[in-house]
Amino acid sequence: MQIDGFVPVDRAIALEEGVTFHYATPYGDVTIISKIAGDDNEEFTQAFTKLSQRHQREAKLGQIDPAKQFSDIIRLYASTVVLRWSTTAKSGGKAIETTDDNFVAMMETTAFRRVFALFQEDCGDLANFRKAQEDEAAKN
Repeated sequence: MQIDGFVPVDRAIALEEGVTFHYATPYGDVTIISKIAGDDNEEFTQAFTKLSQRHQREAKLGQIDPAKQFSDIIRLYASTVVLRWSTTAKSGGKAIETTDDNFVAMMETTAFRRVFALFQEDCGDLANFRKAQEDEAAKN
């Protein structure tokens, strides 16, 4: 069914170019260039389904490890949604190299958990990935 007024995401922005999200914290800023997380990102959707099934099996077997599950979710985003990222935060006085492993390790920390939660909201918000289409529709 087509819903009047609904504008789908711009697929080029959502899946190729990405959108830049910036998060300022007392420990350093984080900038993430991201694809959309959701139905339009088939790679994310398939990986999320697979991970959810694995977590459900672990729960049935009584093998729940909340820290590991959280880490798995962050890694899922790092590998299927994040295009590039950077931070001014330091670890041991040194710059943090922008690898998937470091993204996971940083977002697992208490200092950056809230950043990850905000990022999940932002990269799942369709409005962030359809600005160009909304602007075009407004002209008509």
